[in-house]
Amino acid sequence: MVPTRVFLDYAAATPLSPKARDAMIEASSYFANPQALHTEGLAAARVIDLARRSIAKTLGVKASRLFFTSGGTEANNLAIAGYLNSLEKDMQDMHVVISSIEHPSVYDVLTPFIQKGLQVSEVPPNEKGEIKPEAIEAALTESTVLVSVALVNSEIGTVQPLHAISQKLKDKHIVLHTDAGQGLYQPLMPQGLGVDLMSFDSGKMYGPRGVGALYVRSGLHLHPVLRGGSQEDGLRPGTENTALIAGFAAAFEEMLELRDEEGKRLNVLRNIALERMTESIPGLVINGEGKNQSPHILNVSVPHIDAEYIALYMDQRGVALSTKSACLERSDSEVSSVVAALAGDTWRARNTLRLSFGRETTTEDVETAIAQLQEAVAVYQGF
Repeated sequence: MVPTRVFLDYAAATPLSPKARDAMIEASSYFANPQALHTEGLAAARVIDLARRSIAKTLGVKASRLFFTSGGTEANNLAIAGYLNSLEKDMQDMHVVISSIEHPSVYDVLTPFIQKGLQVSEVPPNEKGEIKPEAIEAALTESTVLVSVALVNSEIGTVQPLHAISQKLKDKHIVLHTDAGQGLYQPLMPQGLGVDLMSFDSGKMYGPRGVGALYVRSGLHLHPVLRGGSQEDGLRPGTENTALIAGFAAAFEEMLELRDEEGKRLNVLRNIALERMTESIPGLVINGEGKNQSPHILNVSVPHIDAEYIALYMDQRGVALSTKSACLERSDSEVSSVVAALAGDTWRARNTLRLSFGRETTTEDVETAIAQLQEAVAVYQGF
């Protein structure tokens, strides 16, 4: 018998929901190129159109303002690079503001623009992981054209005050972009949040990997990042994957249906985990402990440990968790840049553990994981 494993890394990847899988299986029979004018091509195009309309309805936007991509990374790249390239200005005359705790697919895309003269300001979070609207406002200049702040931080789970930030940009002709990849349990209404560009990743929302979407406000023009086709209104060339898009739409719709109830359930589990860890692990510090935290992410720092050793020890005993964002997990960096930005203590950034919960997580899973974590810490500190 293979022992049942406890998976606590849902912020890195979510399993494909049965509804999304069924939608993909059904849509896979529409194999023709959706751009073709024959009957089979038009049938595939109809599946994509219905999926686009379904997601757009959930977001409260026009379907024509939603563009499918290969995932959240491409959506972020298209939003930022697409907008900057669309402006008829020299790079030296433009300024961008981002938070210092953004995902790599946000800050890395700015590198070639910086090399051409773009000025970028990084706004740090406060000690609770929050990006204060006043701090964003203070970073603005007369040359600012774009602000990018993630809705939910993928490492510490802090929900950022996007609407309040948008109010600081009002009447300034500054575009606001947000990466909403971890926003499963938040209201996802671009107009309500006041954002102009909003990125999504199906693989973080119980849909298939390899597909995402970008919402673009009406009247906002982007340049394509890729070339070679007229798909997605010329903004994102490449033959659309009908089955993936159908699965994404089904997962997105299901996410909305389950959001409130599941969010409450996971918040209970998060509180249980936090209480057990605080009681049993001396010196433990919570990273991101403001009043606005996503219920599915819990990030802590434990003194006098090697975080990677603990993660491997836990894995060998059937518990999967991470030390930082999965996109950086195997990088050369030994610290979490997100925790480093909010904590003055170097040890906290080096000793981070992220537990993220999902639909299959139970109270028993949490109890098992915390017991194993307590043991792992005790064994390591006993060396």
